[in-house]
Amino acid sequence: MDCERLQAAVSARMDGERLSARLAAEVDRHLATCAACATFERTAWRLRERARFELAPAVPDLVEPIMAAVREAPGRRPGRLLQAVPGRRSATIPRRPRSPGRLAPVAAALVVGLVAGSLSMGGPWRQSRRATVASAEQVTEGVARAAALLTAYQARFSVTEHHFAPDLPVRELSMGVWFRAPDRFRLDVTDHTQYPARDRTPTDLRLVVNGSAWSSTAPSACPVGTCPPRTTVITNRVPFSGSTPTPTDLILPMNALADAHELQVVGRSAVLGRRAIRVRLTFEQAQPLFPFLSLGGSWRPFFPGDRVDLWLDATSWFPLRYEVFPAPGRERAQWALRFGLPPEPPGRPVFQVNALSVSEQPPPSSTFRIPTGRGTQDQGARTVPLSDLRKEAGFDPVVPEQVEGLDPYRAVLPAPADRSAAPETVISYSKGLNWLKVGETRGWTGDAPYGPVGLHAEEVRLPGGGVAYYEPATDEQGRRLSIHAEGIDLYLETTLPRDQLLRVAASLPVSGVPIPEAWRIRRSADGVTERLPLAAAVSRVRFPVMQPGPDGLPDGFALASSELVTVRHVGGLTLYFQATDSDLGVGPIRLHEEPSPELPPASSAAQSRVEVRGQVGRWTPDRHQLEWVEDGVYYSIDAPGLDLPGVLAVADSLVPVEGPATTTPSPLATPPDASTAPSASPPGGVLP
Repeated sequence: MDCERLQAAVSARMDGERLSARLAAEVDRHLATCAACATFERTAWRLRERARFELAPAVPDLVEPIMAAVREAPGRRPGRLLQAVPGRRSATIPRRPRSPGRLAPVAAALVVGLVAGSLSMGGPWRQSRRATVASAEQVTEGVARAAALLTAYQARFSVTEHHFAPDLPVRELSMGVWFRAPDRFRLDVTDHTQYPARDRTPTDLRLVVNGSAWSSTAPSACPVGTCPPRTTVITNRVPFSGSTPTPTDLILPMNALADAHELQVVGRSAVLGRRAIRVRLTFEQAQPLFPFLSLGGSWRPFFPGDRVDLWLDATSWFPLRYEVFPAPGRERAQWALRFGLPPEPPGRPVFQVNALSVSEQPPPSSTFRIPTGRGTQDQGARTVPLSDLRKEAGFDPVVPEQVEGLDPYRAVLPAPADRSAAPETVISYSKGLNWLKVGETRGWTGDAPYGPVGLHAEEVRLPGGGVAYYEPATDEQGRRLSIHAEGIDLYLETTLPRDQLLRVAASLPVSGVPIPEAWRIRRSADGVTERLPLAAAVSRVRFPVMQPGPDGLPDGFALASSELVTVRHVGGLTLYFQATDSDLGVGPIRLHEEPSPELPPASSAAQSRVEVRGQVGRWTPDRHQLEWVEDGVYYSIDAPGLDLPGVLAVADSLVPVEGPATTTPSPLATPPDASTAPSASPPGGVLP
């Protein structure tokens, strides 16, 4: 196809004309190899979007009902930063707004703006299906449905990065993504930047996943000069392993958009000739869309609270464009100074990814070829027919009766950690981008739940009975569930939603029991910790216990576990809160309480004095930790991913736990070796 014909076809597709499947495939192939035509398409769409105008229909008169609501809205006193780093002036930091029962003045102004903006774009008073903007729940559900149906994918993107370095304000890169179900993936990043100095290495990256093999190529770390590429090859891996991840959010953002509470649908437009839905989330939440940042090479830094606008194809839910905008506020400005960044206005993007072509045509199998040779690492997982697992493992593995429509994929025997370790099996299922793993052992001797599940996981009751321990998805691992039963330990890991994971677990022919006492109580020279139900823990401490109120925690968060912590005869309580679905953006929140008349010594040089619940407290930004003393009780909130206003909102919401505290000393008050133990922090480092 020549360029003139190609550009005519591109223009026709932009005008809404339907190209034949053959012509559309020819256009996409040509765009993948011709830089001039790819630039023509990209520029044409930019010009069209900038030139698109539409008369706005009349806006209903909503001023009086809105202002009536404003007059009834209660006020709220914001929190204040009392003193920043020593020697600097004080400043005011507004707290994160909550959801009041009535409209506050700012909210009212936003409503008026949103109504006007919605109408100008064909909002709720226009009766066209094409004008309807999906809700956050519909976006999350649509992405999940599409993940189960996708069998193949290939796409090309342009990448523009601003403020990489003082002498290099803009970098231009391109990215290619390919996928074939069930477990073949490739990501290429090519750096097209003309560097002013020859001693800089282009950020050229490649990641390939091909079933049991995984390969990554990136510039090696070197102090000066150009850095030759370094390739890592892994063979005989466990399917869908978190240690060798497959960043499929580039295709369908299942992790980034897993929690409807954490995203906002802000409008619609056309991108690449497709109807697109625009959603908004923080950079911390959107990190799975940026896997190349951690693969290697050099990149500019990003603030966790930076805004990410993501345009999704309204039919396929593929990402078509995403941009990063600087967050407003003093905290972000101080962060930028530490990294030597120039002033970055919140309305101007600092990072842009734009789709140039997207297709569901299956890539050739050769796309996923992985070279092997010197330096190849063998993880030792052996693929075994399901019928042979009993002979190989020494037991007959259990399988779920319900796998939510997934197909059997592979059964493997992971390499044992040592010769004395009990055999393990992993049976995997997949369909499209969705997958499920069931790991099992019959001789677990660890002191924590089996599999990639921690001691502070949420205890859940499975449908039909039985107990399991749950942790949400992260940017490297899926949703996880560990089951401890008589003579058998299991774990499940999946991309399926939480409710489907629980149904799969309930269909296993085992009934989980609570974790044994040996896992609940941990003793050391520093002290003792014991996991207990909240009511039992409250009854064994000497002070009134507080917990976040209904509006204090981020949406979707709930109490996961509670434990008594005793150090040098002082008994405290730690509560752990986690997301019920995905903890991307905001990690587990830890609230520690213990009797103390004063704050412990400072643990970091970068700290600020902050007003907390009428008290003078301390904020440590690099640990996302807020500390204060109130009525003779020391409180500490650690909340990775939350900024100061967000942590203050959690603190503001604290209310007493129902039920009186007792003055009966805790059995943990005197650990066996506490009299000789040195002063030390309990797990998590709350005390000095």
